[in-house]
Amino acid sequence: MENKAKSGLGFKELLALSVGQVIGAGVVTLVGQAIGATGRSAYLSFAFAVVLGLCIILPYIMLSSMVRVNGGNYSFVATILGERWGGMYGMAFTLNGFTLGMFGISLGTYLNALFPSLNIKATAIIAVTIFYVCNILGVGFLARIQKVMSTCLILGLATFVVVGLFNLRPGTFNFTAPDFFTDGANGFFNATLLLVFSCTGQSFVVSYSKEASNPRRDVPLAIIAASGVILVIYSLIAIVAGGVLPVEQVAGQPLTLVAQKIMSPPLYLAFIFGGPIMALATTLNSSFTVFSRPLHQMTRDGWINPKLATTNKSGSPYILLTICYLIAVVPILMDLSISTITSNSVLISRISDIVAIMAVILLPKRLPDAWENRYFKISKPVFYAMMGFSLCVSVFVIILSMRNLTPTLIIFTLVLITLFFVYSSLRQRTGKVKMEKSYELQ
Repeated sequence: MENKAKSGLGFKELLALSVGQVIGAGVVTLVGQAIGATGRSAYLSFAFAVVLGLCIILPYIMLSSMVRVNGGNYSFVATILGERWGGMYGMAFTLNGFTLGMFGISLGTYLNALFPSLNIKATAIIAVTIFYVCNILGVGFLARIQKVMSTCLILGLATFVVVGLFNLRPGTFNFTAPDFFTDGANGFFNATLLLVFSCTGQSFVVSYSKEASNPRRDVPLAIIAASGVILVIYSLIAIVAGGVLPVEQVAGQPLTLVAQKIMSPPLYLAFIFGGPIMALATTLNSSFTVFSRPLHQMTRDGWINPKLATTNKSGSPYILLTICYLIAVVPILMDLSISTITSNSVLISRISDIVAIMAVILLPKRLPDAWENRYFKISKPVFYAMMGFSLCVSVFVIILSMRNLTPTLIIFTLVLITLFFVYSSLRQRTGKVKMEKSYELQ
């Protein structure tokens, strides 16, 4: 194995990467949508969404407590379920790279709001380029940058919360008020479903287990700690977002509306940079490695040209990072909307999650040494109960979420998954796939 980390990323760096990955555009743009669905009780929806999100990513916590995976989730799916499933999963997962373009467009939009003379498209491309270069310079460099940006992010959001708590309207916590649970249980549940997938991104830190100094301990603890961080931050942000102005004014609106009302111009400017802009920047920065890692291992395994796995002096697969960069720039150049990019990514991501969960469920049987190596010494019955619960929650949330997708998009996604599986089957038959061991028991 090359570039193995013996004294690499510690808990603090992994926590910064995890928090930066999960706190993205969602907390800025979706709070208003949740308030529109359930009123001031949106903060309870966010808290419930974080808990549901933790249930969905339980398999990744358990996986990372057993093995160090060098190719992200692709590695263990291929190891447990076999080559064809691994190839299909890896190709499906890399389509998430299109969301890099979404982060760039969102970043350009916020900067344009501050400086109207800036061109959104050009700014988006510049932002994507900057973080592409950061990743080219190596994981150590991007982790240091991430720590600084994550600190700015927490400070920016904390400023919004502290100032906002002193400006709450009377009755903010009155459960019997007409602007609480405005659409009953249905509205509350719809708000939770809207928010839940902005509460699972911390699991992507599994992709950094290759560089972690103590991955079996630090990676799962970073995921759990990040979940605790967003539980507090998201709930407090939703309290302020729904408690300062009348519900009808903030429903469907971003956080900037409330921030502009309660902050002085200099403080508002600092919030925009420390809050929304840093939220997007941290996610964009860490996503390059997250989305390129499976591709890197797939090239080594023979699914695509092995020459693409070439690394530079910093250990970065610069050719694959460049491919991810181009994937990110395409939707920007095509003027695709954020909603279009998101809709085309969400279902395929959720199907990939189901495949990954199934692989983790089979892990104790297929890799008994890894099970004995686990950091969390829980019994097998407890483990299977947890994984079964996670699978049920994931399937349930996917079924309900599909209500918001068009039949055309659902059919397109299923056809794409089928094509990926056919390609992986045909590629395997050529004999070019020579999968190496891409996990370590440490």
